[in-house]
Amino acid sequence: MAEEALGRLPRRFRDLLYNVQIETRCFPRREAGRWDGSASLLGLYSGLTREQMKSPLSGSYLPARIILYQRNLERVSADAADLARRVAETLAHEIAHHLGFDEEAVQRAMRRRPKRRKTP
Repeated sequence: MAEEALGRLPRRFRDLLYNVQIETRCFPRREAGRWDGSASLLGLYSGLTREQMKSPLSGSYLPARIILYQRNLERVSADAADLARRVAETLAHEIAHHLGFDEEAVQRAMRRRPKRRKTP
């Protein structure tokens, strides 16, 4: 589902990804810091932002990481279609962090995003 969600992103956003590793894990662990073991954390971004990585002063060649937490996503989803939607939303949320948006800006952008209509 994560690969499908990434493939459905508009190309202009996929082209902005720079040195990012995307992975799934069952649950948050040590990498999640204070969220270790959380049942509510759906995804996590760690690493430098895209612009920081591209700076000649960064000195870092390690990839940033987006982690999607499978069991937490499954737990909050009503069915497979809802799970696919939540995976896509969580991935988009974490990509926004890669692009330099802080949590408050991501939340504002997600609230303004138009809801998709279900096709009959």
